[in-house]
Amino acid sequence: MPTVLTSSQQTFVDITDQRKLSAYITSNLPKTQIENPNVLPHTYVPSWAETHLVLTPVLFLDQTNLELDAAGVMITWKRKDGTGAEASLAAGESVAGGILTVSKDNLAVSSSGMLTYLCYVSYYDSETRNTVNISSDITFTLVRNAENAKLCLVNADTYVFKYNTSSALVGATQATLTAQVQGVSISKWQYKDSSGAWADYPTTQDNSSITGGTLVVKPTHAVFFNNVAQIKLATDDPDVYDTVSLTKIYDGAKGDPGAAGGDGQGGLSVILGNEAQTVACNANGNVAAELTVTIPFTAYLGIEQVACTCTVGTLPSGVTVKSNTAATTSKSGSVVLVFAANATLGGASVLNGTIDLTFTVSGKSVVKKFAWTKSSKGSNGVNAVVFSIYAPNGTVVQNQSGSLTLATSAYSGATPISTATYQWAKYEDGKWVNISNATASTLTVAGADIVNIQSYRCTMTYGRQQYTDVITVEDKSDPYVSEMLSIGGFTVKNNLGGVVPYVIIWTNRQEVDPLLGSISETAPSSPASGAFWYKVDHTAKTVTLMKYNGETWAAATEKQELTYTWYMQDKDGQSVEYEKTGKVIYLSAEDIDSLVTLQCDVSK
Repeated sequence: MPTVLTSSQQTFVDITDQRKLSAYITSNLPKTQIENPNVLPHTYVPSWAETHLVLTPVLFLDQTNLELDAAGVMITWKRKDGTGAEASLAAGESVAGGILTVSKDNLAVSSSGMLTYLCYVSYYDSETRNTVNISSDITFTLVRNAENAKLCLVNADTYVFKYNTSSALVGATQATLTAQVQGVSISKWQYKDSSGAWADYPTTQDNSSITGGTLVVKPTHAVFFNNVAQIKLATDDPDVYDTVSLTKIYDGAKGDPGAAGGDGQGGLSVILGNEAQTVACNANGNVAAELTVTIPFTAYLGIEQVACTCTVGTLPSGVTVKSNTAATTSKSGSVVLVFAANATLGGASVLNGTIDLTFTVSGKSVVKKFAWTKSSKGSNGVNAVVFSIYAPNGTVVQNQSGSLTLATSAYSGATPISTATYQWAKYEDGKWVNISNATASTLTVAGADIVNIQSYRCTMTYGRQQYTDVITVEDKSDPYVSEMLSIGGFTVKNNLGGVVPYVIIWTNRQEVDPLLGSISETAPSSPASGAFWYKVDHTAKTVTLMKYNGETWAAATEKQELTYTWYMQDKDGQSVEYEKTGKVIYLSAEDIDSLVTLQCDVSK
C-alpha cells in the first residue's frame, strides 16, 4: 500500500500569494447545553454560570503556531443569535488576551436557542507588509428537556347534600375534596361567586389553608348559589385546573290536605362526579398519552336515588366510549371515555370542547355537558438524549507529536448518562474501522496516527438505541499540505447537474504536482501542440485529461505525478462506496443525498 502523504476534505478556500493564516476555536465545554423545564428556576447542564465557558482561538501562520499576543495580531469577538445579525458581546461575555469567557447561561435568554460566537483575527505581516484577515466561529445549541405531563384531578367523597321536606339536612354533613396533581403545584382553591367570577375560597374554621391538597366544603359555607357550589382547584399553570360541583337537593313538600294526588314529588336531579377534564397534549396539540376518564353519575327524585341511563353525544376525534353503566337505586352509574394517544381532538387549533350527556330518568331527559381542555404545555415527559464528541484541549497536533484527548458528552434530559457503552472507530481507506479495545467514553489519539487530517467516530449505545457523532483532528506540520477546491462550487440544486472537485498540494509554500492544464467544458482556443486540457462532460458525468497533438484533442496517456484516491461519507457520516481516482473528478448531483463529504488521500 502506498504511503499517504496528505489528505484533504471538502473546504472553501481562497488560495493567494500572501502567507496563509488559519484559525480554529477550542471550547472547554460541550457545544450543547441541556435545559430542565420541570424545576423552578430552570436548570442548565453544563451551567456556564457555575463552570464558565472558555473559548480560545488557536492561530497558525503557514502551519506554524502563532501566539495570541504575537506582534501584529488583533482579535475581536462578536455574537449572533440564531440566524440574526452579528452583534456586540452581551452581559456575561468578556474578552481577555483574545480569549472569550462566558459566565452566564446566555442560551437561556436566546430567542432561537442557538448562539454563535465569531472570532475575527487581523494579522499584519511585517515580512510581506500585508494585513491578513480571517474569521472562525463556533455554535452552541440549547436542547430543552421534555416537560412532564401536567395533570390536575379533584375527587369528592360526596357531591350531594340532601334536605328532607322540613329542609333539615340528612345524610352527609360535609364533602372532602382531594386533589391529585402531576407536573404542577397547587396554587389555591376557588369558588364561583354570584357574578360568575372565580374568587378565593373564604376562610373558615374547617380549612386551615386553601393552598393544600384537601378542602372541606360544608353546606353552611357561603359558596352556594341557587343551591350549587362550583369549586375550582387552580395550579401554577393557568392551563391546568379542575372543577367540581356540589349540589343541595330537597325532598318535595307535602301536598295540600283533601287535594288530589297526595304527597308532592321531589325535583329531578342528576349529579356528575366528574364535570371536566384537563388533557395533557404535546406541542402539536395531540394527546400525549392514552387517557382514561371516568364520569360517575347519580340521579335523584327529591332526595331518593333512582335508576338512570345515559346517552353519550358526539365525541371529538380520537375519543371513544369504553363503557356505559346505568345507575340503579343503590349504585351510581358511570361513563368511561378513552382519549387515544396522538388523538387530535379536532385539530391543533381546537383547545377545548364539551360532550353532551343525556340522562333519562322515569321517561324524562336531563342534558349535562362534560368539558375537556387541552393542557397546551403538556407532553409525554420523554427526555431528549443528546450525544456529541468534543476535544477539550483542541483538535490539532504539530509534527505528529504528542496526543489528543477526544471526549464525549451524553445527557438524558438534564441528567448525565453513566450506563452507556461506547465504540470508537477510525476512518481509513474509505470506511470506518473499529478501534480495538476503544470502548471508553474518551479516546486518546497519538499524534503519530494523524496524517494531515483524520476522522474519528464514536457510537454510544443507550436504552437499546445507538447514537453517533464524528470529529476530525489535524496535524498542522505535515511536509505536504492539500486542500480541495471545486469548479461549480460545493452546492447543487434539485438533484441536477454536478460539480468538479480537484486537489492542490504544496510543501514549503511551493505547489507540487500542479494541474497540467485548464478545467472547462470547452477546449482552450489556439492551444499549442502538447497542451493539456481537463475536459468536463456533464452528460457523461466525467472529467478526462486531453492532450493536443497539433491538430486534434485526444485522451492523454500522461498522468499526474502523485496518486489521488477519493472516498465519500454520507450525511450520517457512513462510508459510501465511491471508486474515483485522479487529481480532478466529476461529482454528480445524483451522488449527493442532502449532504456528502469527500476525502482525497494523496500518495506517491
